[in-house]
Amino acid sequence: MKSKILAYMPSDGSNIREEYLVQWQRFAQDYGAKFNLIDNSKKDSKEEIRKLLSSNILVITGGNTFKLLYNLRQSGLDRVIKRFAQKDNFVLSGFSAGAIVLTPTIKICNLPNYDSNDVGIKDLAGLNIVNFEVFPHYSKKYQKILSDYKEKTKILKKLGKKNLV
Repeated sequence: MKSKILAYMPSDGSNIREEYLVQWQRFAQDYGAKFNLIDNSKKDSKEEIRKLLSSNILVITGGNTFKLLYNLRQSGLDRVIKRFAQKDNFVLSGFSAGAIVLTPTIKICNLPNYDSNDVGIKDLAGLNIVNFEVFPHYSKKYQKILSDYKEKTKILKKLGKKNLV
């Protein structure tokens, strides 16, 4: 990429931890990229859409996956991220919740001791930019739960059922 423009999108819109903002600004500067902060909590997101579409690198970071997906839908940035991913020359990276929303579904967040659905979304479809699911914070305590989830998901897919996990 000749001209790099990094868009940083924290998962909870304007609720940004200052140290992370500074870290991503410094990262952009160190690699010769312009920097755009994307606030996904804004209802009128025309300026955020413009900034995102003018960028060619997008980093979506972590937090509560349900809140992130809710914000993306409310701001319309869910559709814009899909457009972004159709560019000829782009980099798209998701960390934690940011990675999960890029998948076909965020159902994996319903597993015990993971994210809480405080925003009450019912449609758990992700952005479907990648065709697989991810579980970013794996540890051995999740091994049995994930194994059961995988088997249940496999059975439901064979039965043609999508919304029961």
